[in-house]
Amino acid sequence: MRITNNTVAAIAKKYGTPLYIYDAAMIVQKCRELKKAVPSVGWYYACKANTNAEVMKLIAREGYGIETVSPGEIAAARAAKVPVSKITFTCSSIDEAELVAVVKQGIRVHLDSLRQVEIVGKHFPGSKVSVRLNQGIGAGHHSHVITGGPDSKFGIDVRQIAELSRLGKKYRLRVTGLHQHIGSNILDGAMVMKAMNALFETAMLFPELEHLDFGGGLGVPYRPDEKKLDVIALGKKIARSSEIFFKNYARRVAMSFEPGRYLVAEAGVLAVKVNDVKRNPTKTFVGVNSGFNHLIRPAMYGSYHEIVNATRPRGVREKVTIAGNICESGDVFAKDRMIASPKIGDILIIKNAGAYGYTMSSDYNLRPKPREVVIK
Repeated sequence: MRITNNTVAAIAKKYGTPLYIYDAAMIVQKCRELKKAVPSVGWYYACKANTNAEVMKLIAREGYGIETVSPGEIAAARAAKVPVSKITFTCSSIDEAELVAVVKQGIRVHLDSLRQVEIVGKHFPGSKVSVRLNQGIGAGHHSHVITGGPDSKFGIDVRQIAELSRLGKKYRLRVTGLHQHIGSNILDGAMVMKAMNALFETAMLFPELEHLDFGGGLGVPYRPDEKKLDVIALGKKIARSSEIFFKNYARRVAMSFEPGRYLVAEAGVLAVKVNDVKRNPTKTFVGVNSGFNHLIRPAMYGSYHEIVNATRPRGVREKVTIAGNICESGDVFAKDRMIASPKIGDILIIKNAGAYGYTMSSDYNLRPKPREVVIK
């Protein structure tokens, strides 16, 4: 990240803590990195990762569409001046009124169930549809973020294609799009290709396709020992597999991906202040003025976030547990972590917090949400 310890400390002093800080230059860099690695596909930002208005505008200006999962996210995309033609909608367990309202806006909807297909068929007979398939392939950093496979609630099971075909004929629907999403924070390019090739194989059953969407899930390293996803190598494999598919399918179709975390995670930090240092006989607890109401990933997923002391980065290191100010035992950002010894008032930086940080925050314990700052 280009924002230094001194920069974070200065910004925190000006705006107070807790505070989310986003690096605009890094977001732009990540957007261009993907487009350069895989120039032949369309890109839709999965905005559930970070719906900050300035962040969404920044990504949209880089030529990305927006993938949404709720009417609220659609409204945020429209507020960011994203045209309807560059907005997609993917979600499950919605009612008929919501689905019909989204379709009426002209937004491409990836239908998640046979019931959703029937709803669209009843209201919009003879229309083109895109469907989300569950092909039994799932991957991700935690079971809660695996969105494919037998235990996933998402998508139409590939074994129900015959029923999908029956509904299509009943309502004269044309399946012109297929979508899949297998999970989140995938660092293994081979898994991406496995899912992509599986969708290519299934696509041969649908003669009228106009687009294929392979979802998101492109990951970033959180732990020091994790290896970065090689998007350049992945791009070459995608190009080769795509050409083989186009040859077999006898024509080209549009293709797209939906990165979220990849664009914003590393560009964001959560700055917090040390409120207390509790040195027990066996453990030292460092209490900060934030909690899982602001960044729930460690509590929900056991996620690792690097944490540094911005005030005294070169101080003597000690093993501490960094805990929040929420009245819950699980409100811990890091257990037994080596860090430059914190003192009351020090500013700590929780890194890689640009994705699924503020968007998953709450006012639990009636503590207010943090502020957000985009550094341009």
